[in-house]
Amino acid sequence: MNARYLLGIALVAGAAVAACGAPEQGSLSSGGDDEGGGTGTQEGNKAPTTKPGGTTSSSTPVPGAPGTPGNLPTNSAAGKDYFTKNVMPILEAKCGSCHAAGGTGTPTYIIKGDAAKTYESVYAQGFAGGTSRLVTKGVHAAGSAPALTGAEIGTWQAWVQVETSTSGGKPTQANVLEKFGTCFDKAKFDAINFGQLRTTRRQNGNNPQNLNENANNCTGCDNAPCRTCHSADDVTGFVMALGNPILPPEYTFEETKKSNPAFIQKYVSTTPTGEPQFNPGVKTKSIATIEKARAYEHPMYKMSPTMDAAIQAFVDDAIAKYKAGTCGK
Repeated sequence: MNARYLLGIALVAGAAVAACGAPEQGSLSSGGDDEGGGTGTQEGNKAPTTKPGGTTSSSTPVPGAPGTPGNLPTNSAAGKDYFTKNVMPILEAKCGSCHAAGGTGTPTYIIKGDAAKTYESVYAQGFAGGTSRLVTKGVHAAGSAPALTGAEIGTWQAWVQVETSTSGGKPTQANVLEKFGTCFDKAKFDAINFGQLRTTRRQNGNNPQNLNENANNCTGCDNAPCRTCHSADDVTGFVMALGNPILPPEYTFEETKKSNPAFIQKYVSTTPTGEPQFNPGVKTKSIATIEKARAYEHPMYKMSPTMDAAIQAFVDDAIAKYKAGTCGK
């Protein structure tokens, strides 16, 4: 990169922080917000709460392989055992108060008392890797949610290593996501038309909670494009700079391919056997901003059925290429 390009990124990142406040305020995790929410933050990388029959509280299909939850096949029986004995206790103790089912506006990836289902949930949301947002999030929720300690991160990394070394030759999640970006088709990405996605100020009648936001008291909440907060801020876990005059037109597409920062996880995760699967992170985040977010948290945005279908087509095309072995060709 040349100096001018790097300076442009720095300027955009600074502008995003100035416009959107603390990085946490503008974070978009999967619902595919991310795993790092907490009281006072809307994290969209979340796996929605599952109801019987495989649907979520917002009627969004849950990604994952067919089978009984908690009993899906895995590449690594040793990895699942290590997760159950060592990682699950950390997640329940450190994150369970906000990120188990029923948490207010936070992504749900912990099923209390059920390590097998939590194991699958971590995979379904794209978190089963060494650079997962679960371990890089840090202190959040205005300081009320702690970061993992060095020892806890070490336990997580040890688990990832066990998963990798006992996978029976099949790709683990980290391996898949590192390469999956080469499967993306730019024309199909452009067809999503993300540059036209705008925020909607919360007012009586346009959200279930009838929240009202004063346009003078928030930034980026009233007909603002996603690039207002997501042009060049790795902390948010999401990138969307379409229409930004400082960055090149292909910037968003190229950044979306990355697994570190984990931008790609807003679109794809894997099963515990290493097969890529659609992750409806952007849509799930949208639902969270409409149904759960408090006023002045992550701005509300509503996706059209056409945009939702275009995202699905973009990912489905990439998965087909991955399975056919034609990525990058």
